[in-house]
Amino acid sequence: MPREVIPPAAQGPRNTTILIVEDDADIAQFLQQLIEEETPYHTTVIDNGQTALEQASQIRACLMLLDYRLPKLNGLELYDRLQDNPETRGVPTIMMSATLPVKELELRGIYQIRKPMDIGSVIRMITHALATYEEKSLQEQYNYP
Repeated sequence: MPREVIPPAAQGPRNTTILIVEDDADIAQFLQQLIEEETPYHTTVIDNGQTALEQASQIRACLMLLDYRLPKLNGLELYDRLQDNPETRGVPTIMMSATLPVKELELRGIYQIRKPMDIGSVIRMITHALATYEEKSLQEQYNYP
């Protein structure tokens, strides 16, 4: 009998929270409003890297949107520290900034959005990051190459 394939998103209660770590209140509000109005996801906004590091395990986000230039701990440092924690390791991440360390992000598999951002590119990047993560999870679960 063939195994039933159930996508990870349909396997049970899943956190639908996107963590936004952004120190510019206007950008954070734009992202929060956009995501909550245009997608089925909820958001939690934190304005600095250190607080995000402390709270990320409790938030258990399905995706992280990180500003690169954050106070206390920049976005790349935050990402690296979160990878050391089994509860936050592997969460799909999008880094945002006008200037990004492209090679560093590519090495880590972090998606990139340049500021200023437009609505369409933000929604497309969120959708792409989550779909790619789910596809990878399915491949690992069913040992597909």
